[in-house]
Amino acid sequence: MRINKNDVYELLSSENGPFITMVVTNPADLKEIQHTKITFKNLVREAKEKPTKLFPEIDQDSYLSRWGIYGDDNSFWLNGKGHSAVLIGNKDQIETFQLSDEYPNQVSVSRQPNVLPIIKELQMKFEYLLVALNQTSFKLYRGDGYELEEIHLDDDAPRTLKEALGDNELVGGEVTFRAASNHAGDVAVAYHGHNEKSQEVTNDQINYYQMVDQYVTNNYAHPEGLMTIVYALPENQARFRQVSKNKNLSTHLRIEESPNGSGIDQLETKMRPVAHKWFEQIMAVQKQRYETAKDRNKATSDMRELVRCAVAGQIDTLFVRNDTTVIGLIDEEGKLETDSPAAQANNLINDVVDKTLQNRGRVVLLDAEEMPTEKISAAILRY
Repeated sequence: MRINKNDVYELLSSENGPFITMVVTNPADLKEIQHTKITFKNLVREAKEKPTKLFPEIDQDSYLSRWGIYGDDNSFWLNGKGHSAVLIGNKDQIETFQLSDEYPNQVSVSRQPNVLPIIKELQMKFEYLLVALNQTSFKLYRGDGYELEEIHLDDDAPRTLKEALGDNELVGGEVTFRAASNHAGDVAVAYHGHNEKSQEVTNDQINYYQMVDQYVTNNYAHPEGLMTIVYALPENQARFRQVSKNKNLSTHLRIEESPNGSGIDQLETKMRPVAHKWFEQIMAVQKQRYETAKDRNKATSDMRELVRCAVAGQIDTLFVRNDTTVIGLIDEEGKLETDSPAAQANNLINDVVDKTLQNRGRVVLLDAEEMPTEKISAAILRY
């Protein structure tokens, strides 16, 4: 299923722990499915050993009885749209999610679910419109991170230049043409006839792009406040931007290639570097926020202080270095515990993340070089 923030809050609000969290790489094709199923069964076996040591009071059979179906279900692994699958379960149910990126196979057992892989997926999500624009036609997509869904245009939409301007306007008068495809697949039209019509053809394209922009802006971009990204050849990008009245049209985010012949999968692949560029821009702002907060004594990177602030609901934004493990746990009274067997087997980072999210703070996962500090975790505080 697709992931949204409500899924995370619902998981963290559940008191029916402990939870088993499993991340498994999806098979690329039918040839790999047997290997994936073996990996899954090995992780289930590993999960069976952990509750015995950490939570001896639980009924292992009730926790693991539902997991077996995934080890035999080919369709579950083959129909997953992501590169990895996340399975989170307690004694009552198992929730499954698909991740766009590939993660190492892993399993954990803890009082709260390990939502870090889901958070990393969510932070790359942002809603936008993608205009796939050719010289004489366009398609429109609604995007959320890497995921795209084509918008079925209304009957009055200017789908093609010919539909929008009519036969007479299409060529600017009496003219014949020949067509050739460039390496990207976009069609270049060379016009010739009794008179030079190139300027009239240019005018037709400008008029058409104005109609496309007006339709996208008035029906989607402005009413929904959605950032608009254009996928088009550089010359078509430039011409469209000259006439656009869309205040949500992104200046920096664009794809300067021909979208001609691209299906959803190809378009989603092209959006990956664009989404990463968007995230880098957002993180630049967040790092500046951290520096400003530090100057005002509203930031910390001390782990004990982070625990206290997370429990108190004081964290506005928590930065966490990817693949970080810190021994310890936050007990039921909100205190830091480090010596018990449960604490020794627990990742304290997960507890701090969970408390932050439960209090509606924001969590950001970053590589070491992207962190606003050299420490493994840091936070901007509300007060």
